[in-house]
Amino acid sequence: MNATNLTAEDRVKIVEIFGELRQFLSNFMNDRDFKMSNAQIFTFLTYAPVCLAIASDREVDENEIRLLDKITKDIDVTNMVSLDLMEIIAIANEPEEIMLNEEFNMRIDSELLFLSRNIDKYENEIISSVKSLLKIDKDRTAETSLTKTFSKWFDFVIEKNAGRNKQAEMEKVSKYKANIGL
Repeated sequence: MNATNLTAEDRVKIVEIFGELRQFLSNFMNDRDFKMSNAQIFTFLTYAPVCLAIASDREVDENEIRLLDKITKDIDVTNMVSLDLMEIIAIANEPEEIMLNEEFNMRIDSELLFLSRNIDKYENEIISSVKSLLKIDKDRTAETSLTKTFSKWFDFVIEKNAGRNKQAEMEKVSKYKANIGL
């Protein structure tokens, strides 16, 4: 899919989705002075399920920090968001004075760690945002869909990192997945 193939309905949908995402993420962005572009929001939310899974036991230990460091080590907006996707999400309005991609790339790991440690405050907004972003998926069963990506992140984190109460963490992740619609 590219921007030239989008219907008028698709364009309206993209504007609505990114409007919702900005609304859902407004508290986090204001609290953190983290003013993101559409591509940065897409990238941030692609990794948000990792934070939910890490914080599923409401603790962030050293193993989880190392796992998050490993996962976020090479995040780069320009590598994450293809030109076609960039063109599509550029349809939605962006605020003035967004941060540069270089600043985003330098901050993303610490922002995701902050989110993991403070998930109680932002949990509902993150779940709503991830759920809203899934509206972009044309085919939720495709291997490259956001739906599959988010589900894999949850499963990967639990597989690599379940803590002392693995069963409780797995149950919490199952609830997250159900709330998001995975």
